[in-house]
Amino acid sequence: MDTFTALEDYRLREKIEELFAVNNEGLDGVRPRTWHPDNLRGRQFVQFVLGYHCFLTKKIKEMRAGLGKNKSAKTAALVKLENNLDKWLEQRSLAQILDWFDCIETTNVRTAMEDYRWSTESVARDRLFLEYLGVPRK
Repeated sequence: MDTFTALEDYRLREKIEELFAVNNEGLDGVRPRTWHPDNLRGRQFVQFVLGYHCFLTKKIKEMRAGLGKNKSAKTAALVKLENNLDKWLEQRSLAQILDWFDCIETTNVRTAMEDYRWSTESVARDRLFLEYLGVPRK
């Protein structure tokens, strides 16, 4: 195992152990030590975010393992697009990937004469990424 893979696995293990410890605290029947209900809701929200972070990281890693494989069943254009997606994912952290998809939006602008629709564009790489993650198209 190379250095970066070992470090990545260790960091993932650390998050899993944190979640396990938090769940054990919450499921042992002892009242959580909070004075306000908002603190409890905040704690549950943080548990959710950490759990989703681990899930999404694992899902992207599994997806990357399959990119560019089984070339005989895919077109040359799809293999090229998968390689492009793999390079793009390699250069970005999870936060940068989420920031990239946060900016996709549509804005409707009405003027006295016409209605305009402005939309940030998603490229084929983005559509492939979302498809492989299992996000349905609208």
